[in-house]
Amino acid sequence: MAKANVLILSGYGINCEVETGWAFEMAGADKVVTSHVNRVVSGETPLKDYSVLVFPGGFSFGDHIASGRVLGIKIKQELGPQLADFVRSGRLIIGICNGFQVLVKIGLLPGDDETVFGEQKATLAHNDSARYEDRWVTLKVNAKNKSPFLRGITTLPCAVRHGEGKFLAFDHELARIKAHNMIAFQYVDKAGNLTQEYPQNPNGSEQAIAGITNKRGNILGLMPHPEVFISKTQHPHWTRLPELDDEGPGLKIFRNAVDFVKNEL
Repeated sequence: MAKANVLILSGYGINCEVETGWAFEMAGADKVVTSHVNRVVSGETPLKDYSVLVFPGGFSFGDHIASGRVLGIKIKQELGPQLADFVRSGRLIIGICNGFQVLVKIGLLPGDDETVFGEQKATLAHNDSARYEDRWVTLKVNAKNKSPFLRGITTLPCAVRHGEGKFLAFDHELARIKAHNMIAFQYVDKAGNLTQEYPQNPNGSEQAIAGITNKRGNILGLMPHPEVFISKTQHPHWTRLPELDDEGPGLKIFRNAVDFVKNEL
């Protein structure tokens, strides 16, 4: 059985590493380490020692130029070959909010079958509302996406906290994403239907996309924050929803990652 050792990046304005670490600890990870990006780059925290790599949410480099771009350039330049090997080995990467933006900006998502990275083929643009959105939404999982992160999840109430979350891609790239079932999460309305309507779709994302994976499914990026719904008391209406389980549904994503590493990697 492989060890589920999780590496969570920190530094340069990342600010969701603590709650993301709690999520992986609750999910049963063998080791959870939070390390500054520079320590990973220098080799002080060797990437090869971990089976899950996390790009948490936050505001890396103050969202200068574009959210995730500056951190993405640093990561690609200084960790590119190591990251490519990490992905090819089948180990897992998850990027949440700003982490999703980083993965898209460096080309790990949607990704390239041959080179792993590829060129940037999508982006996360300013919300249609032209403001920062901090609200709860409902996500639907694409049942055809076989990523280990998504197993056993159909819908997920979740919080969004972003100003640049509108998923955009060229028509041919969006067609490739759909054809290979790389869409992971989509925004839905109260009836469970995909929606472009605000505020259920808080940013105007094409095809209501809230998250995608690479073709293999071992990289997941999403704008909403599952790490802030790992206990029922984190839901804003938990006292009015007696049907909620004590364990928040967001924890399932992290538990899936840990179970996959221990049992299948």
